[in-house]
Amino acid sequence: MALALKLAPPDHRVHDAEPAGLHGARTVVTVAAAPAKKKRRLRRILLLAAISGILAVALAEFGLRIASALVYPALYAIDDELGWRHTTNLQRTLQDVNGRSVQFSTEAHGLRPTSTSPPATAPTRTLLFIGDSFTEASQVNTGESFVGIVASQLADTRCLNAGVGGYSTVQQLLALKTQLTQWQPDMVVLAIYENDFVDNLMPFFSGLGPRPYARLEGEQVSIVTEPDVESFVPYLQPAPSPFWLYRNCAIYRSVHKTIFLRSHGERLAKREQAERSAVPMAAQRTVMSELLRRLRVVARNHGAELRLVALPSRKMVRTKDAPSHDWLATRCQQLDIAYLSLRPALNGHDKTAYFDTDIHFTRHGHELVAGALVPFVRD
Repeated sequence: MALALKLAPPDHRVHDAEPAGLHGARTVVTVAAAPAKKKRRLRRILLLAAISGILAVALAEFGLRIASALVYPALYAIDDELGWRHTTNLQRTLQDVNGRSVQFSTEAHGLRPTSTSPPATAPTRTLLFIGDSFTEASQVNTGESFVGIVASQLADTRCLNAGVGGYSTVQQLLALKTQLTQWQPDMVVLAIYENDFVDNLMPFFSGLGPRPYARLEGEQVSIVTEPDVESFVPYLQPAPSPFWLYRNCAIYRSVHKTIFLRSHGERLAKREQAERSAVPMAAQRTVMSELLRRLRVVARNHGAELRLVALPSRKMVRTKDAPSHDWLATRCQQLDIAYLSLRPALNGHDKTAYFDTDIHFTRHGHELVAGALVPFVRD
C-alpha cells in the first residue's frame, strides 16, 4: 500500500475525473495565447516599419526637391500643352563642354534675357526670336548669344529670345499664338536647324518627354496635341507607372538621370536614332512646308512679319553643301517669307564656330551668326 502511494501520479492526475469543461478550457486558452500575441506583435512591427519607410521616402523626396530647387533648379518644367517650357525666374550656373561656367537665367515669362542691363533708349519695335537650343544658347552667357549680340547692336529694338531647347517647329507654332498676343512683335525670326525637319514628326524628345507632333496622312498634315506617353516610356527607368513617376517624383527623376541614363544612354541613343531614320525625307519636307505656311498666316494675322534663318551644321560648313537650306530657300520664296542661310557666314570657321564635342555654336560662332543677322533684321 505504501509503495502504491509512493508511486502515485502527481496530484493533477487526481482531477482527471472532473468535467473537462472548466479546466480543459483554461488549458486551451493558455496554449493559444502565445501565438496570438506573437502575431499581434508582428503586425505592429510591420506597420511601424511601413510607416517609417513611407516617412523616410517622403522626407527624402521633400529634401531632394528642396535641394534641387536651391542648388540645381531645373531648366525646364513639364507643360501639358507644349510638352515642356522654361522654368520661370531661373538663375543657374551651367558649364559648357569645355568646363567654362555660363550664367543662364529666365525672366517671369520664361524668356531668356538678351541683356543684363536695361536699354538706353525706348525701343520703337520688337523682334521675337523663336527656335530650339541654338536660339536658347545655354552654352554661352546672356550677352554672348546671337540674340543678345543683335540686341546690343540695334539700340531702338527690343529683342526677345523665346528659344527653348528641344523644341520642334510644331511646338514653336503652338507657342507663337500666345506669344504674338502677349508681346505684339513687329517681326518674328524663326531659326531652323536641320534636325527640326524630323523633330516635327517625333512624338517625344528622349531627354525631356512627350510633345505635340505632326501626323501626315496622304498629303494632309494634322497636329496631335494629346501626348503619346507610350512612345516615351521605353526611354524611362523601368518602374510601375514610369511616366507618372517621371512627372511627380524627384527621387525617380534623380535615379533615372544619374543611374539609368548613364548606364543605358548609348543603347537608348541608338534606338532613338533608328526611329528618326525611319521617317522619310519627303514626309519631313511636306510637314515643314505646311508648318511654315501656318506660321506665316498666324504671324500676319497678328500684324507681324515672319522671317526665316537657316542655321548650318558643322558638316554643311565644311562641305559647303546644304540641301535642306536650298529646299528652304525655294519654299520661302513660294510663301513670300524673307530667308537667310547662315552657311556662307560661317564658311571657313567649322573648327572655331562649333564646340569640338557639341553641335552648338561657341561664342565665336554666335558672333558670326549675329554679324549676318543684324542687316537681315534691321529693316
